[in-house]
Amino acid sequence: DAESSMAAESSGSHAPPAPLLGGQRWRSKGHAWVESRHKVRRFFETTPGGVDGLVAQYLPPGKDEDEDPEMWRVVHDGDGDEEDLDFDDVVDALIAKDLNHKSADEMEGVRHEEERQERLSRAQRLETRSHHCSENQTPRLVAGLYGVSLPLLLRLNLKSDRGSMTDHLLLKAGTRASKRGFVLLLPAFRIDGARTEAEPQQAAARGRRGAKGRPAQ
Repeated sequence: DAESSMAAESSGSHAPPAPLLGGQRWRSKGHAWVESRHKVRRFFETTPGGVDGLVAQYLPPGKDEDEDPEMWRVVHDGDGDEEDLDFDDVVDALIAKDLNHKSADEMEGVRHEEERQERLSRAQRLETRSHHCSENQTPRLVAGLYGVSLPLLLRLNLKSDRGSMTDHLLLKAGTRASKRGFVLLLPAFRIDGARTEAEPQQAAARGRRGAKGRPAQ
């Protein structure tokens, strides 16, 4: 009541903050996106060009992850407005900022293409292929080598990685280089609709031998 509240204030004592979803509290540590202060871009009807922001806090999942999934709190630049995003929304916002997207349509198209490729991959029982990076290879360079969609390549790897290698995945205008041995998952299909080929250096070696080998997985 009001009297007890006033008494608590006068004595300098404060009640502990109430726990949030699943008994968890928001954290300023505990996830790479928060600790590295990654920038994001979000799109709204009133701001079609996008609003940039910062991944500021992380909420771990509760005991029932379907009921209480992990969440990320984003703080918008300028006005300081906050919003809480799920995993897929943060991935889209990270890519939109990194690739300087100007509308939400760009990432919506990437999601649709991802779903289409997943359906085709299941129907054709295709195995996921990957690329082992040499030193200083960027995701942009790898996407160009295989002729695959760069946003889709980033989305696949951000989802698989779940944050621990985000600094190597995000491009920073194409200057961020991967460390040697870093593995990138490849989209199942190229931009032109063809099946993604094996790693370029392995394909070239097979051509010199004049024999077909097992595709790189």
